[in-house]
Amino acid sequence: MKSGLAESLVSLCAKVEAMTPGAVAGLTICNEDQTHIENAIFPSLPYSFSAAITHVPLEPVDFGSCVKAISRGEVITCPDVENDNRFDPRWRKVCLEHGLRAIQSRPITLNGKHCGTFVLGFKEPRSETGFDVALMKFAADAASEALQKNP
Repeated sequence: MKSGLAESLVSLCAKVEAMTPGAVAGLTICNEDQTHIENAIFPSLPYSFSAAITHVPLEPVDFGSCVKAISRGEVITCPDVENDNRFDPRWRKVCLEHGLRAIQSRPITLNGKHCGTFVLGFKEPRSETGFDVALMKFAADAASEALQKNP
């Protein structure tokens, strides 16, 4: 990933976090063939979180919220990571080890394809709010624009 693009995406995450106290913002980006997650950018979490989800295949779709959001092209909300059995136990373990108790993943669309996700994570279980929905739509659209301008 080009450094200018990475800087823009890190800045986007910081701005979203500033507007949502207690949230952790991040992004996943697929490889060109859409077979796996190629980049994971979570500036407020230890690198070990990004490393754990980088190179995760997009099949099977039950690995985690990002994979499912990309594959289905829809927002996936997990209000209680610890007790949500829809996803692979490895995903739950990585989230919980990094203090994430709730996750929301929204697809990023580029040229008609779902190429990644914008993610909000929270330290406590919680349902999404109307503000979260609007902010994530804005952030996913902003990420899409950044990716389009910096292929």
